[in-house]
Amino acid sequence: MTDPIDQHLAETIARPPADGVLDQLRAANDQLLARLNEVIDVEAGLQQILDRAKEA
Repeated sequence: MTDPIDQHLAETIARPPADGVLDQLRAANDQLLARLNEVIDVEAGLQQILDRAKEA
C-alpha cells in the first residue's frame, strides 16, 4: 500500500499548484466570456427593437 504522504508528494510534483490556479483562471475566463456573449446578444436584441421603433 502506498503511503499517503508519498502519494501526495508524487501528485504535487506531477502537477504543481500553479497548474490548479491556471485551471481556475481559465474556468473563470470561460464563464466571463459566456456572460459577455449573453450581454452582447441582449444588446443586439435591444438594438433591433430600437430600430423597429424608429421605423414605425
